[in-house]
Amino acid sequence: MPDSSPISRFTRSILALVLLLGSGAIASGQQIQVLWVNPGNVERVINNGDDTPSGGDGTNFGQVAAGAPPVDREFIIRNTSSVPLQLRAFQRLGNNPANFTVIAPPDLLIPGNQQTAMTLRFIPPAVGGLRTATIRIVSTSSRDNDFLFGVSGELVLPAPNIEIFGNGIAIADGSSIPKVENLTDFETLDLQAPPRQHTFTIRNTGEVTLRISSVDVVGFNGDQYVVTSAPATFIPPSSETTFDISFNPTREGIHRATVNVNSNDPTPTETSYSFAVRGSGQAFFPSLVLSGNGMEILPGDDTPSPGDYTTFPNTDVESVSTRSFTLRNAGEGPLEIADLAIRGTHATEFTAARLSDAPIPAGGQDILHVSFRPRVRGSRFATLRIISNDPDSPIFDVDLEGAGGRFRLLGIEIMDRDTLIEFDSNPARGSYIYDIFHSTDMEDWLKVGSLLSNPGETRLFRHRNSTPSRKGFYYIEERRLE
Repeated sequence: MPDSSPISRFTRSILALVLLLGSGAIASGQQIQVLWVNPGNVERVINNGDDTPSGGDGTNFGQVAAGAPPVDREFIIRNTSSVPLQLRAFQRLGNNPANFTVIAPPDLLIPGNQQTAMTLRFIPPAVGGLRTATIRIVSTSSRDNDFLFGVSGELVLPAPNIEIFGNGIAIADGSSIPKVENLTDFETLDLQAPPRQHTFTIRNTGEVTLRISSVDVVGFNGDQYVVTSAPATFIPPSSETTFDISFNPTREGIHRATVNVNSNDPTPTETSYSFAVRGSGQAFFPSLVLSGNGMEILPGDDTPSPGDYTTFPNTDVESVSTRSFTLRNAGEGPLEIADLAIRGTHATEFTAARLSDAPIPAGGQDILHVSFRPRVRGSRFATLRIISNDPDSPIFDVDLEGAGGRFRLLGIEIMDRDTLIEFDSNPARGSYIYDIFHSTDMEDWLKVGSLLSNPGETRLFRHRNSTPSRKGFYYIEERRLE
């Protein structure tokens, strides 16, 4: 039977005090670590002083709908040392400490290399919005003995949500790049032509009625646009309405403006939902003429040919072939190239760039470089798209073709002062010329020789006196004789 005498209790108190002082004497070895184990059973360490709650480490409890139960998160407090760790205090601080409570407290004494768990609960408030707090854990750890980290949670109340579409394509809030596809680009319009009208759709994907207060077109060129048909004021959930904007240029040039749709959407950036529009007013029209190798290429040409450079020479994998085309303005007004794009199955293996971004004056011309860099062997196809203010061909499409890796490099060897390059020629029927290029910096390439080959031959090219620098790069370009 335990001894309950006053002297015995006093003796045990003295012993506890001695043990506590003893543990304090070696407190320099104690180390605290706080972490969260995610649903994938991956530990996420929380740093002391972290005041940016995140879902990645469990400190952001997420969004909770009205009427939903509280959200619980279990956190681990680990003693990473071999010395016992004592937890001395726990506090909830910050803006909304009442919304966070401990429902399963941790053990106050954590043995060496052991851990304990504590469960925090986020109690959603009565009023919607974000709630934050700071959790403070005071311990005998020699480092981070005053451990603080932020937590947050949000009550989401039913609200409207605005989305805007043009031509059935979503227009992002804040969109600054007008596009033909979503009707935000009104393209080019003759100053004498009737106004061009585009219809946009407002959709309410929220849970309560969306109220539209106004639709405005603002900016330096806002006077070139008119809201000709206003949307409905009230839009129930899962419903939509439309509004019309007309572009009626009174002066030449590109006219950019911003459309603001003001509503009761509570999202800060969407209270005034904005997107850019663009249109060009012009009294004289340009005319785009594209040519390659001196041969005119018509819009919509879908039959690539070596004669007009739309068929590229066979090019080794990861090597580059470049062809130059001429953009000529045969019209009366400045030709503005709004966009150059490569589309189609192998679009990523072709690139296009102009020498200048300036408009091409009437009667003037510019150079368009198109490069082909095959990633794999075989035939590669793409379409060059030129978007301009040419009213007859605002979208000028031309098909391109190239072939990658039609021959196989066998090896490169150094013999005395020469470099020997051995390769198998293209096995396909025909005759081929192989041009060998050399560079010391992979920027400036020099053609050092050519070989004529029949199909399926193993050829050896000797680049004489090429090795004094002991540094060189080579690529081989294949051309098929027609």
